Amino acid sequence: MTEMTQEDALLLADALAGQALKETEARCSVLAQFIDHCDHARSHTSAWNDALRELHALHGHRRALLGRRSLIQQALECPVGESPVGGALPPPAERTAPRTQRQVQVQARRR
Repeated sequence: MTEMTQEDALLLADALAGQALKETEARCSVLAQFIDHCDHARSHTSAWNDALRELHALHGHRRALLGRRSLIQQALECPVGESPVGGALPPPAERTAPRTQRQVQVQARRR
C-alpha cells in the first residue's frame, strides 16, 4: 500500500467538502421551493415550519463547509513546510453580544 501525501489528503478533503457543499445546496434548493410554494398557497403548516427550521440549520452547515473548504484551499496553495503569507491567523469572527431582555408592564385605563 502506498502512503498518502499531505497534498493528496488535502485534495481528497477538498473533493469531499465540495461534494458535501453540493448536496447541502441541493437540499436547500428543494426546501426553498417547498417553502415558496407554501407561501404562495398561504399554507403555513407544521411541515412548512419544519422546512424553515431545516433550511436555517442547513445554511449554518453550508457556512461551516465554506469555511472548511477555504482553509483546505489555503493549505493547498501553501507549499509543504512553509508558513502562509501574513503569518498570523486572522482574528476569530466577532459574535454579536447577547441582547438583554427586559419585561415591560402595560396598564390599560378603564373607561
